[in-house]
Amino acid sequence: MIALAWLACAAPPAPVHHPNVLVVVWDTVRADHTSLLGYGRPTTPRLAAFAERGAVFEQARSAGIWTLPSHASMFTGLPPETHGAGERWLWLDDRHQTLAEQLDAAGYDTISAAANALLCDETHLVQGFDVVANTWKGRVAPRARAATLAKILPEDRSQELSSLWRPPEHGAHNAEWDRAVYKDAAPLLVSELLAWVDRRPEGRPWFAFLNLMEAHTPRVPTLASRRAVMADDPDLIELGLATDAAHIRLHFYNFGEQEYSDREIEAIRGVYDAALRDLDDATGQLVDGLASRGLLEDTVVVVLADHGENLGDHHLFNHRFGLWDSLAHVPLVVVGPGVTPGRHPEPVNTMDLFGTVARLAKVEVPDGLGDWFERPSPVVTTMAEPLRREIEVVRAVHPEVEVEPWLRSGHALVEDGQKLIRWSDGDEQRYDVVTDPGELRSLPPPHEPLSPDLSRWQAAVRPYDAAERGPRDQPAHVRASQDELRRQLEALGYTAPDE
Repeated sequence: MIALAWLACAAPPAPVHHPNVLVVVWDTVRADHTSLLGYGRPTTPRLAAFAERGAVFEQARSAGIWTLPSHASMFTGLPPETHGAGERWLWLDDRHQTLAEQLDAAGYDTISAAANALLCDETHLVQGFDVVANTWKGRVAPRARAATLAKILPEDRSQELSSLWRPPEHGAHNAEWDRAVYKDAAPLLVSELLAWVDRRPEGRPWFAFLNLMEAHTPRVPTLASRRAVMADDPDLIELGLATDAAHIRLHFYNFGEQEYSDREIEAIRGVYDAALRDLDDATGQLVDGLASRGLLEDTVVVVLADHGENLGDHHLFNHRFGLWDSLAHVPLVVVGPGVTPGRHPEPVNTMDLFGTVARLAKVEVPDGLGDWFERPSPVVTTMAEPLRREIEVVRAVHPEVEVEPWLRSGHALVEDGQKLIRWSDGDEQRYDVVTDPGELRSLPPPHEPLSPDLSRWQAAVRPYDAAERGPRDQPAHVRASQDELRRQLEALGYTAPDE
């Protein structure tokens, strides 16, 4: 009786305090071009300084090599093989639980603010967000367009948005990406996000997701950023403005039907580096905005990339046709409550965003999800078989280009400084990514097995089953906009009418 009386008088448990969560994706950013990880040019000084307050994962790898599968993996904690979102199915099925849905159920206000055309209702990637803001539609669109066009220098003839750019003589037409004119609006998205934070009632935690697109083609970095990263070589700035790096020409380069000199490739890389500086400046403004509002100390901040970018590596541009670290190795920083500052040399998978954030936010973590700090998932990057359209656009001009050698899928597994790339046609490469970060010298056999074994991992992964699609998957009211989205993606070689 005495014990029961004591229990009746005991104070109730203190309520759980949930920190705010901010996830910033730098679309198309490779790790080895960031100051954060020792790059020679000052591309990301603001991120490098901010990262000293938190955890830096030096060997993070993306789950996929392009936007849709990699974001779907980050949002669900599932590998691309399981969630099924990709070139042939531009949709994240409704049955998949997302990070936004998990945080929403725990009482978070949620917002997605994105410049990428795929972070939208038409793909269902944004399921679970209360507010979905995109730069290419709504009241933000006119200002986003103006912001992008204002960045184009008068003498720039290097990319499709410039009035000085001229289409190639062969007439291949996958260079027209209409939504690109809205993409370079990182400062605008930052101000919109901070305005949303200011409008919210106090007392509820929030989850904000931000996708910034400056590093993706067509690249139009500011002159200030070009000068900041190429200060020691002003002639390279001029060459970067004059070298045609339009998406269609980069695509033809991949197949050996367009060439650049070493100096021109250096100039294209310089433009890319300047775009990273623009991203860094905008992200720094966001961090400053949260700090000035007294919110930064109570916010878990994650900055990472969805995938990298080929910049002439292995005679490739853009983010297709490969599993090398130019595409797979991405920056990853976590700062905030519950995060011990330090550097982590062990490889991790961006797929573990869901599990890590859920734990740091003190909400329920679904069974089986990985965590960068406590139980990291196997570090596997997946590349699905490319669509024939990506090669046929080249073969229409150059009939001698062979299609079949390019139509293969593959996986890359990283562990303890070793990397295995295995292709569906049986080809394999093994690299030491510590001594050979450019993956230029494949290690000769025999090879010690990696653990987990890639074959066992593939056998254990639950495959996507189209039969499990529900009635809300691709509902009628988004089909017209999906057709428009397919046309936009076809312009970038991601999809085709017959697939």
